[in-house]
Amino acid sequence: MSEIRRWGPALALAAVLLAGAWTAPGREGQDTLRSLLPADGTIPGWSKDGDPQEFVGEDLYTYIDGGAEIYQEYGFRRVIVQDYNGAAGRSVSLELFEMATPAAAYGMYTFKRSGQGRIVPLGSGAELEDYYLNLWKGRFLATLTGFDATPPTIEGLLAVAAAVEKNLRDGAGVPGLVAALPGEGLKPQSVKYLRGLLGLNNVYPFYTARGLAFAEAVKGDYEDGASLIALDYGSAEARAKAWAELETSIKSGDRFKKTEVRGASLPLYLDGRGRYAAFVEAGSRLFVALGPVPEAVLGLAALAVR
Repeated sequence: MSEIRRWGPALALAAVLLAGAWTAPGREGQDTLRSLLPADGTIPGWSKDGDPQEFVGEDLYTYIDGGAEIYQEYGFRRVIVQDYNGAAGRSVSLELFEMATPAAAYGMYTFKRSGQGRIVPLGSGAELEDYYLNLWKGRFLATLTGFDATPPTIEGLLAVAAAVEKNLRDGAGVPGLVAALPGEGLKPQSVKYLRGLLGLNNVYPFYTARGLAFAEAVKGDYEDGASLIALDYGSAEARAKAWAELETSIKSGDRFKKTEVRGASLPLYLDGRGRYAAFVEAGSRLFVALGPVPEAVLGLAALAVR
């Protein structure tokens, strides 16, 4: 018997096992998402409407036209979409996103929430505005949409949210970088956790990519009208190199204009919106303080590096 014939059955079995191992993560993840959907009978008066839709990896672009890039920037894995029907024609749509890490799920949660909604005590954080609710827990982000703002629809939306939250794995705390934002005067619902330029440009456009290849960032707004952005580069060396590039771009461009303010402890710039800006280096981080009043900007910058 030839070597090929003798080993043929074993090689065929190995190929099958390898194929199963290769495809298992995607299949397992999809099955897991299906199991996290609230089943019929678990929400009084509400039941599934049709079969769920699932989108994995790059397939997200076929589901979200023009908005998939930000999910990918944070670390998207897969999403499952399921509609639910209630009495009198009420309906709620549930999108359950699995992200790469809890930090990625938290980041998308902060990106999607308006900061103007009502806090709901679900998961690691939830906010309801009009007939939209965003909720995060662990690696998962749930977005629920009602099709009107009537009390029965909102009650159903909250019931579906509570049911899916019970099915999610243990939660996690917010990324450690969030603690870089001084707590005094901070508006908690304004916090945005960022993982790339798409997110950063959404909260504050620099109009340059030079010096902005950060590992993670966070931005918060304050009661006095000032804002603070903390960009973390992973090391002091990486931060120093990035700041050299960004500072050169700032000085050579027309986005920021250096301005003289008597008694200022740091160089101040005016941005294109007429706001003051101060840049402060500290370890692996670059802090950008912004605001309409120089004193508030300088004070916030000082707090950031204290």
